[in-house]
Amino acid sequence: MRCFAKSDDGLVEVVQRRSTLAIARYCGAMSQDNVEIIRRMLDAFNHDDLDAVLAAFDADCELYEPPELLDRPALGFRGYDGIRQWMENLRGIADVRFESRGFTANGDTILSEWVAHGRGQASGVPVQWTTFTVLQMREGKIARAQGFLTSDEAREAAGRAE
Repeated sequence: MRCFAKSDDGLVEVVQRRSTLAIARYCGAMSQDNVEIIRRMLDAFNHDDLDAVLAAFDADCELYEPPELLDRPALGFRGYDGIRQWMENLRGIADVRFESRGFTANGDTILSEWVAHGRGQASGVPVQWTTFTVLQMREGKIARAQGFLTSDEAREAAGRAE
């Protein structure tokens, strides 16, 4: 596992000079910080706080919904305009709220299970689905998010991202 620390000159890789235990503690703390950023983003999403949602994402972020969803953009959602569009789509069509059911963190790669709850705007019919999301963090921001409908696909993708 590779870990990075922020310095005045940018990011530098933490080298093996520290004990393995110290590096593991540092990486664990870094992973927990990343999880907290995602938790805050989901809470902001659920409270219609667009500014706080955008603050969690990198300016050059990419977000991809599961490929099985027919109304998803083929090229995903990109940058802050894409995140606005993603949020407006989910909140506007079904007033979606996300419930996180857990996180698996490994440095800058986070796997999270999100249950979406909503109600069809036109029909009033309750909707619910589960998405397994692999998030890549960069300098304390979400740089990439990819949703999957199965945990197996997400775990495979998270393994490739490490």
